[in-house]
Amino acid sequence: MTIRKAIGGVLAILVASAVLSFAAPPVESASAANASQFDPGNIISDALFYDGNSMSAETIQAFLISKEPNCRSSYACMWNYGQTTPAMSATNYCSAIPAAGVMNAAQIVFFVGRACGISQKTLLVLLQKEQGMVASSAPSERNFTYATGFNCPDTAGCDPNYGGFFYQLYYAAQQFEIYAAKPLSFNFQAGKYNTIRYSPNAACGTSSIFIQNKATAGLYDYTPYTPNSAAMSNLYGTGDGCSAYGNRNFWEYYTDWFGSTTLGTSLVRTSADSTVYLLSGTTKYPIASTAIYAALFPLGQVAVVSQSYLDGFTLSHAVGRSLRAPDGSIYFFDSGIILPFSSCALVADYGASCDPSSYTQLTAAQIAAFYPGPPVGPILGTTSGVRYWITGGTKREILDNASQTGAGLPLSMNVLTDNAVADLPYAAPVVRDSVFIAQSGSSSVSYLQTNALYPVSGDPVQLGVSTRIAGSLSAASLAKLPAGTRQFSGTVTAPGSTQTQILSSAGRYSWATGVGGFTGIGGFPASQALIDSYPTAGTIGVGTFLIAPSSPTVYVVSDSALKPIASWPSLLSLSPTSNPTILTVPDAAISASTIGPVALTAGTLVRSPGSPTIYVVNGLTSKIPVSSFDMTNEAGITGYSTFPEGLIQAYPSTPTNLGFGYSCGTTNYVAAGGSIHPIAAADLARYPIGYIPLDSYTCALMKIGPAAPHFIRTSDGSVYLLDVDGAKHPVSSMARFAQLDGAAAGWLQVDSKLAALIPSGAAA
Repeated sequence: MTIRKAIGGVLAILVASAVLSFAAPPVESASAANASQFDPGNIISDALFYDGNSMSAETIQAFLISKEPNCRSSYACMWNYGQTTPAMSATNYCSAIPAAGVMNAAQIVFFVGRACGISQKTLLVLLQKEQGMVASSAPSERNFTYATGFNCPDTAGCDPNYGGFFYQLYYAAQQFEIYAAKPLSFNFQAGKYNTIRYSPNAACGTSSIFIQNKATAGLYDYTPYTPNSAAMSNLYGTGDGCSAYGNRNFWEYYTDWFGSTTLGTSLVRTSADSTVYLLSGTTKYPIASTAIYAALFPLGQVAVVSQSYLDGFTLSHAVGRSLRAPDGSIYFFDSGIILPFSSCALVADYGASCDPSSYTQLTAAQIAAFYPGPPVGPILGTTSGVRYWITGGTKREILDNASQTGAGLPLSMNVLTDNAVADLPYAAPVVRDSVFIAQSGSSSVSYLQTNALYPVSGDPVQLGVSTRIAGSLSAASLAKLPAGTRQFSGTVTAPGSTQTQILSSAGRYSWATGVGGFTGIGGFPASQALIDSYPTAGTIGVGTFLIAPSSPTVYVVSDSALKPIASWPSLLSLSPTSNPTILTVPDAAISASTIGPVALTAGTLVRSPGSPTIYVVNGLTSKIPVSSFDMTNEAGITGYSTFPEGLIQAYPSTPTNLGFGYSCGTTNYVAAGGSIHPIAAADLARYPIGYIPLDSYTCALMKIGPAAPHFIRTSDGSVYLLDVDGAKHPVSSMARFAQLDGAAAGWLQVDSKLAALIPSGAAA
């Protein structure tokens, strides 16, 4: 089937407030081309390019003779060339061509143009711009063999499989139809801006060109360069080292030989007035927007006419979105497609009317220029992916398939451009409950519940929201939904529950009651379905490390507050492993908690610049004053760091100074030799030294030595038996030590100050 209509292509220029206005080239007959009239986005109209009956074989032959009657070629010239032509089967793009013996060049041009729906004028210009053959008195055999340059890339030789005058014309014509039928398969498309090189040399740069029609896009697909200013400044000569001439020459030859490349249109204006009109019969309809103008492109490009000619038409209303055919059928139209309405009620849904004051009456030929589409339905999709329910003269944006089926609407729809219903006002969108909705063209996300819209505060990725977004709606549609009274922060409670849940990309965490000074901020009352969509990830309790997306600060959860951690060593000192897990929670969860003092490094020595007092940081709980390094050395706590007075004072001080005794949970320890030694409950009376409690973090950092024995030894060599009477009994000799089974038990080497804390008794 021959493609004879170009579909798609939307002219992206500014929308005028009243009528469409722009500068259009004047109508000209065949004459010398004027470079100022060259439009790189509209080299030739579709109507002229795809007119497969523009010239007869006899007219073509006369044209060829007129261009160069004196043939000096030893091979042949265009007007006296002939060849045996093969039969060509019908394709999706060209109708069949039967074998016809010997044809001359004019006949080949005629039959190929008619079969493939490409203007014979287009083919003649193509031959001239590729090989200069039409106006040459001495073309070569190679000129005929590769007459249209088909499959002759700039970077390689021509493909001999497509050699021969007939094949070159046929495959070039078919290729232009393929470009039109499958625009997305090629580099350049109509209806949008395209980046086009000035030259095969990439260093010469590019131009951004809005291609207005399929014919122009096809010319660029065939010859992918646009002329630079140097080429256009010397229209009939050469430019500079970055000039390419193919598409310039096509326009130049066509204009010189056949006149304007943009005639064949129902759209006109005068040179004195920028208002564009659609002419139909004896009526002229002003075009009030570029969206309407772009949708009417099958009716041609704008031509400039005289004021007296335009005055001969009766002025009617501006073109809307409904067209009427002579048989009374009314159509919706967009992007060169007409879609029939089945009822006047449906016409009204689309904001039009069956009344003559609304529709635009076209002729049968004008209606036939459009591509016939399917009947209009209540659901309209757009090329950008947005879909609407069109009802009552409004458009209701649809969130997703589930929302659409939930509203009882069919899933079938037509797909047109967004401009198709740009003039219809928005009404409340079609949505469903308990879903996240993104705002189109924005990073904003909202949560919809019980028909109210709650903005999501925080990073949607960190909250696990980004993977749960049901769809997007425009800002105009979202504005039609009632606004909620609060923000969705990721801190939620299930219906009928008081348990606070924290939502994150890793899942949902339950925040243990009463820890971290967490107020819970009421917890957003999210639906159970939303909460269940997050997998359970664990509980946030004492010792959990937290971070918010907006800050690098890591917090550790304590009984009554969240404490910022001062350093990585501090973090490790509070972690049961060398690779601590840090949970990311919403900013709102942090701000809803009590923030305590900075967490210093547990189990380390600290002091402030203005005080001589040294303290041991007792985890998250307190600080223990140190009166002598003898105690810390014996426990393996060495060195100290200086911190601001405020940080030191934020930790409560224990009522007693650090000694040699510690308790971790239910176990007591004695410090000696750089570690702490557990004391059996039955032996506790043997070590009456006093025990200061350490919190779990500090206990976990302490080096645990062997259990404390019944014997101690001081630095002067004295050995003592510790008895349950709470006294130390000197051992007079090693022989006596052996008699007391000391060799089996061994002794604990202790600081003399520790020994002094134990009362002395009789010799053992």
